[in-house]
Amino acid sequence: MNRVQEGPAAKGRRIRPARATIRDVAAQAGVSVSSVSRVMNGEPHTSPELHARIMRAVNRLRFEPHSAAQALRSRESKTIGCMVSDLSNPLYSEMINGAEEELQRAGYVLMLAATRHEEGRETAFVSAVRRRRMDGLLLFAGDNAHTDFTGALANLDLPCVAIDREVPGVPSVRADHRGGGLEITRYLIGLGHRRIALLTGRAALLPSSERLAGYRQAHAEAKIEVDPDLIRPQTQGSSIAFSDVCQLLRDPNRPTAIITLGTHMLAGVMDALASSGLRYPDDVSLVCIGDTDLARHATPGISALTWDLDQMGRVAANILLDRISGGDEARKIRPVYLPTRFILRHSGAAPRAP
Repeated sequence: MNRVQEGPAAKGRRIRPARATIRDVAAQAGVSVSSVSRVMNGEPHTSPELHARIMRAVNRLRFEPHSAAQALRSRESKTIGCMVSDLSNPLYSEMINGAEEELQRAGYVLMLAATRHEEGRETAFVSAVRRRRMDGLLLFAGDNAHTDFTGALANLDLPCVAIDREVPGVPSVRADHRGGGLEITRYLIGLGHRRIALLTGRAALLPSSERLAGYRQAHAEAKIEVDPDLIRPQTQGSSIAFSDVCQLLRDPNRPTAIITLGTHMLAGVMDALASSGLRYPDDVSLVCIGDTDLARHATPGISALTWDLDQMGRVAANILLDRISGGDEARKIRPVYLPTRFILRHSGAAPRAP
């Protein structure tokens, strides 16, 4: 039965029923505590009648098992940690949704943490994962230079899978960012562009460094020297993108094409073009990384490099589940690569003659 707090301490404020305990459920159902425990832990050899009687009491009392206590007994919390650097990135949300569906189907709950690229937040979450006895950890793209975090992770001794991140001893699922960067840069060079600006994420992020490698490779193949001033790693989204692009467009030898992330950066780039009195593709060709709503619904539509984000999350989740269960995949550390795809729209054209 539910208990309420009485006495002077309860006066003058709302009285709330105390949380039902397993003993309350046993009393309500007229069974032993051990019988309730067996049903709540999903153990076999319980009669349907007894199971139904206990579950009626559970529902009547709104009983919720204490997850930490269950974890201590079963050594499983049925909880997976998920560490994301930037929750405002729409590309992450699709991957998280895919992973969450696979994990939920297997009976796991996903616990999300946003680290904002701060190493202190990363190491704090690793500590929380340990305290809460989580069963596994998904790691989204983060700074590869965070050695304190990788050290804390190595001491965690927990199944982990990285998504677009390189962590020693941890299997990963990655998009072919290098191949994608190569393809879109080749496309722009093929249109005749020789000054191509690249606005990408933080330099220490794996996707950013891989795209840059593809960008450089395309230039090397075409025997075009890369101007370092055209490479602009971004850290603050649309505001810095706007400032950087405005600065580039004021240069007499301005870029004739821009590659940018399709997130907030794309909005900043488009604002900068409008502010400078320029239009794409007439004055500047534009290609974005990630096929976001903005890229699809802009007029004209913006060509985009994309990959199956939902599938990426699902693949990572299934590798993690296999590692938790000790399956064959648990022994494999090699990265799994997903292909990219270039969606050609109407944002590219040959550069105007000087």
